[in-house]
Amino acid sequence: MGYQFIVIILYLFLAIHYYLLTGITGAVCNIIEVVSLIVLYFQDKYNFKNKSLIAVILALVVLIVNILMFQNIYSIFPMIASLIVIMSFYSDNENVIRIIGLIAAICWLIYAIVYKSYISIIFGIFTILNAGLSLLKNKKKN
Repeated sequence: MGYQFIVIILYLFLAIHYYLLTGITGAVCNIIEVVSLIVLYFQDKYNFKNKSLIAVILALVVLIVNILMFQNIYSIFPMIASLIVIMSFYSDNENVIRIIGLIAAICWLIYAIVYKSYISIIFGIFTILNAGLSLLKNKKKN
């Protein structure tokens, strides 16, 4: 739970950060990702069998909440990022997870630029570089 706890704290701070920047969709998506991580933790701890059902339920929650909280056209970017990240929780393929991470980071970077979240822009650039380099390194290895 150590790593997941740190990520949960990160998502909570990002939710507060986007809320203060009036990026309600970004704030809500970060809260939903916190819930997703907590569900994932308990799912692993108690060995739930039907992981895909939980992923579908979480994805539906993301869709419904984002439709209700829709602010502008840029609201679609954190929604896409949240949906694909939730789906990546249930993938065992490392390359798929890296590609999803790259796509999600690009979506969040666009949203961060729109809402002038400078720290998120820096974080997004590093995440994109890390995911891209990881993909290239793994491609060369194979």
